[in-house]
Amino acid sequence: MNKQEKRTAREALRQGFTLIEILVVVAIIGMLGAVAVPAYMNYLADARISTTRALINNVDVAVKSYNMKHGKYPESLDVLTQEQADGSDPMLEGEPVDPWGNELKYERPSKKRPTITSAGPDGEFGTEDDITNYDDKKKKR
Repeated sequence: MNKQEKRTAREALRQGFTLIEILVVVAIIGMLGAVAVPAYMNYLADARISTTRALINNVDVAVKSYNMKHGKYPESLDVLTQEQADGSDPMLEGEPVDPWGNELKYERPSKKRPTITSAGPDGEFGTEDDITNYDDKKKKR
């Protein structure tokens, strides 16, 4: 066997990846995934909270607009999703639902500004993760 034949025989054996090379690549991809997935999940959680704050702000603006137009706060958020008595479009498009699929809670006290609340990630009202229209001034998440 001459040198040329030996070289082509060696190259023929070396054309594929070895098991070790494949395992190293899989391990590297696994480590990258272990770092990237939790960061992505945190990003999604923060995005849902920001979206909820924006939704509550929009509903709060609609409630204030209703108050300015009618001289009183609406009895419920359903009033804002219906066509107005003067024939104008609804102040809100559809029932306001937070990113977790829960309806917003609307509380209308007799004298103060109404409170609009999302149950937050856990879906239960009255817990620490609730988001309200008063949160912006009190605390940042």
